[in-house]
Amino acid sequence: MVRAGRTTPTYPLIAVVRAAALVLAGAMGAAGCEATAGAPPSASARPSPRAPGEHRDGHLVFTVLALGCGLTAVAGTHSEAQPDGQFCTARLRVRNADPAFHTYVAAQQRLVSAGGALARPDSFAMAVRRQHERVEIGGHDLIEIEVWYDVPKRARVTGLRVTGDRDPDGYLSGATVPHAPDGVFVPLAPATGP
Repeated sequence: MVRAGRTTPTYPLIAVVRAAALVLAGAMGAAGCEATAGAPPSASARPSPRAPGEHRDGHLVFTVLALGCGLTAVAGTHSEAQPDGQFCTARLRVRNADPAFHTYVAAQQRLVSAGGALARPDSFAMAVRRQHERVEIGGHDLIEIEVWYDVPKRARVTGLRVTGDRDPDGYLSGATVPHAPDGVFVPLAPATGP
């Protein structure tokens, strides 16, 4: 807009927007100061190495989200099947706690029955559910995955034995990362039924 007698345009709306932005910025700054003034400083900016329910083996950290047994069938987008005994399925969250890539291997995750019997994942049920046998997990990334087992009908499942990687401890290290020789036992009572 140009006023009579002036050659420079004026933009009153810009001045109003600038003033409002300054007032808003000042209010946010004051609110932020009040909120943190009495709070004690945090001891560390790094996250805790392990939360409750997490089980670490090697560089991988496992959380069992669900475990169910007594399933009479598995179905996917292209196939279905019945078990020889009963299907059990576990849903796992697997987090890579290291900045380098590390590989999750489904076949190393074993279902534990009373008496210590171990069951490996059922490859056909895993294929029906389109679950990868191996997943390379990026640095500080996580995945959620299903693992399917075919166990005897009368098997009493007591938990899972989860196994991570056996990679070097660090970039310049020749030592293997600390791990449990036979994986970490996670005691669980499964939900039953489909």
